Amino acid sequence: MNARTVVFGCGDVGRRICRLLSKQGTSLSSIQGYVNTEESRLEAAKLGVHCDVLDLDEPNLELSVCERANLFYTVAPQKEGLQDLRSKRVIDTFRAQSVHPKKVVLISTTGVYGDCNGNWVSEATPTKPKTERGKRRLDSEQQWLAWGMSENVDIVILRVPGIYAYSRLPRARLEKATPVVLEQACGFTNRIHADDLANMCIQAMKKAETGKIYNATDGQPGKISEYLQAAAKALGLPPLPEISMDEAKSQLSAGMLSYLNESRKISNQKIVEELDIQLAYPDFRVGLLN
Repeated sequence: MNARTVVFGCGDVGRRICRLLSKQGTSLSSIQGYVNTEESRLEAAKLGVHCDVLDLDEPNLELSVCERANLFYTVAPQKEGLQDLRSKRVIDTFRAQSVHPKKVVLISTTGVYGDCNGNWVSEATPTKPKTERGKRRLDSEQQWLAWGMSENVDIVILRVPGIYAYSRLPRARLEKATPVVLEQACGFTNRIHADDLANMCIQAMKKAETGKIYNATDGQPGKISEYLQAAAKALGLPPLPEISMDEAKSQLSAGMLSYLNESRKISNQKIVEELDIQLAYPDFRVGLLN
């Protein structure tokens, strides 16, 4: 990738993208990152990546650096509403400033599929998000694809499930021994290791055709309770207490309950075959230690 690289949302995954690009020969000095906190800026600086703190919710953005750049867009929408207003602001700014990235790899979510009753899901499965979170992400996808088509900018979308790594484990939750729902009562969830996601992002930038949508998962769906119990073990903690789904309604957070109310098995066949992906962590039990 000879074009300038820009990373919007240069947090954990963004930094992993930068590290991998560096290993593949990209000069870190050619990467421009944007973050929303000084803490994240300092973490990127430790790698040798220049980042600026940028609030995408503020007016008067200046985004000319993205002209003919390879743009990794990992920024989540705001926390309320049915539209991704952050993406809208960025796209409106691109229009106003006549900025045209060479290519955009957008991180979305498998939540756009909604509840699939535990069935297998491919990129051809219709989207039917039930949560506002999923609807905002679907709106984000549609905004970027429509703008890319109108402005002749290549757009690739990665639909991502739960991202994990040893450094991303929910330590506070696990140390508090928050209960998990009995495995047999849980639906199916999906995961991807943060390093594998970074690789998928780079391969999508290098190889994916415009307009393509990929499920960026490890292809090994499982139960959230099984994952959390394995995570506790990885931290050397005792097994978590288990409760029924009825008990969960009064003991677990609304966010966790929204995940428990959806069940799907996400296939990664398309991304593995089309982008020649070699997973470093096809099994989360190994990935949890890394």
